[in-house]
Amino acid sequence: MVSNKQNSKKFDLNLLRVFVSTYETQSVTKSAEELDLTQSSVSNALSRLKGALGSELFTRTGRGIKPTRFAVDFYEHIHEHLLGIDKVMEGLDSFDPLTSRRSFVIYCHEAALLRLQKQLHVLDKYPGISLILKELPPNDARIYEDLRLEKVDLVIDVAPPDGRVFQSQLLHSDGLVCIASQHHPRLKNGQMTKQVYMEESHALLNIRRDNLTFVEWLVSDVLPPRRTHSQHSSLLGMLPSISQSQAIATVPETLFEEYGEMFHLQSLPFPFETKTFDTYMVWPSKMARNSALTWIQRLVKSLLEKRHV
Repeated sequence: MVSNKQNSKKFDLNLLRVFVSTYETQSVTKSAEELDLTQSSVSNALSRLKGALGSELFTRTGRGIKPTRFAVDFYEHIHEHLLGIDKVMEGLDSFDPLTSRRSFVIYCHEAALLRLQKQLHVLDKYPGISLILKELPPNDARIYEDLRLEKVDLVIDVAPPDGRVFQSQLLHSDGLVCIASQHHPRLKNGQMTKQVYMEESHALLNIRRDNLTFVEWLVSDVLPPRRTHSQHSSLLGMLPSISQSQAIATVPETLFEEYGEMFHLQSLPFPFETKTFDTYMVWPSKMARNSALTWIQRLVKSLLEKRHV
């Protein structure tokens, strides 16, 4: 019989990385892509780990796999330890933004993207650094799949993700306001009631979260159907439409502050109780101590926390 001490010396720690990746993706295919391995290599590693632990790790469910109760408990025990090892290794890397030729890719919700684009001149002092800003994909799952696979470095989103795979920080909370043309014939006293809001025609944003429209997702009340004037895929794209019509729209307050005067708009109070329009910065937990990522996090945070630009 081989002693436990001998077994521990022969144990391959790479099996744990394969297990964690497969647990978090719940897919052998996605784990293979993340680890740059073949699917057969991932399956073989999981089989070896199952043999070493003496327990089933995953069961098949339709097209995917699901962790067993043992696997859930095992993940909870080893996850933080593996993160600690990664953090130590990443901490050994140095990052100097003045000499680095690093490119960062960031997914942003539109309001944050517009504010960041106006401040990219701050990168002039870092000639080798490039910052690529992309609007959030419409599919929530794709956003965090790309972040997990390190196809993007950061995500600037309106809500934090669930689970321990990612970490997040609240950067900014915004209110909602109604906007209308300064020449709107019925809205001249700066007031807005629920009745008036429902009677006007609306420019609507075609962005959905949790199967709800932008406004419905943020409003505590259930809104009745509204008369539609136009539909838009962009917050900024709505502003000229509002400026040249008698329609109204609902936008984050800071968007009005930055562009209201340019498009000759007026701001009116939003007449329903709402959640705040929040801005969260999200990154993979496994990259928490990466010096390059820490630098770009600090930069983005400083730019988005500025109230006026």
